[in-house]
Amino acid sequence: MRFVFRDGEGQWRNGWKALGAVLLTVVLGGGGLLLHGLLPTALRKAVPAPFVLFLAALLASFVCLRLERRSLASIGLSPGRRWGRDLGLGALGGIVLVVTVAGLVGGAGGFHLEWAEAASASVLVKAAWMMLGVALFEETLFHGYAFQRAIRGLGVRWAQVLLSVLFCLAHPFSSEMEASTKAVAMLSTFLAGWMLGLCYLRTGQIALPVGVHLGWNWMLGCLGFGVSGNDSKGFWTPVFHDRPEWFTGGRYGLEGSIGAVVVLGLAIVLLTRWKGFSPPETASHGAPEIGAEGRPETAAGSAA
Repeated sequence: MRFVFRDGEGQWRNGWKALGAVLLTVVLGGGGLLLHGLLPTALRKAVPAPFVLFLAALLASFVCLRLERRSLASIGLSPGRRWGRDLGLGALGGIVLVVTVAGLVGGAGGFHLEWAEAASASVLVKAAWMMLGVALFEETLFHGYAFQRAIRGLGVRWAQVLLSVLFCLAHPFSSEMEASTKAVAMLSTFLAGWMLGLCYLRTGQIALPVGVHLGWNWMLGCLGFGVSGNDSKGFWTPVFHDRPEWFTGGRYGLEGSIGAVVVLGLAIVLLTRWKGFSPPETASHGAPEIGAEGRPETAAGSAA
């Protein structure tokens, strides 16, 4: 039985470490949301729920890393000039990806955009703040401690598969969606998870995937599309033409369109070929150095 939980050196297996971090995040996040609900309305609006969940994931990561005598920098959480640069580049990349998807689907006759008279800059600023919290939470949860321990236990490829599947399953897919649309939406969400994992692997920092995630979600909202099925108010309102729902994404948003599958697939190919930024400050803390083919170059491949 001891072999199930610990490796030959008596250390906890990486799979249990990852699971422990996720469970601790769930417990802390649940408690945090309960306390968040007791705050005054003005304070709740200033600090949206996603930031509470991010703090829960951050604290869970901190606790797990302290048990290993490591720092948050070892999982790519080291704020600084480079972190800010990667965050900005990622946000720009996410915006470009959404605009490309919209261009493909709209250019093929899937929809046209109409100006939303009720739109305001303040709404979009608030949306950006909200989406920052969402991106910080989801990337810390899915591509932080748990992902990196999965890499050590399973290797990069299988860690990518596992966390991309979990990333997909964590997103809501309405039972009212057509089966074909749901299949396309799930595939594109899986590909998005894989792409975001590559963003970490190529930089050794969570900043780039946070930025891409932020830019993607925010731009969807700006264009008036649903964000993973959630309605949004932007500068425009999409008017869909007589095309299959799986082609445009419908109410679910562009993430449910075949255009998203094509663009995300291309992004994955480009990221796979990209050698990335050198992460010397994280390598010294034990983060796996990733080779050109996406495989760890260290010997940190202990059993899961």
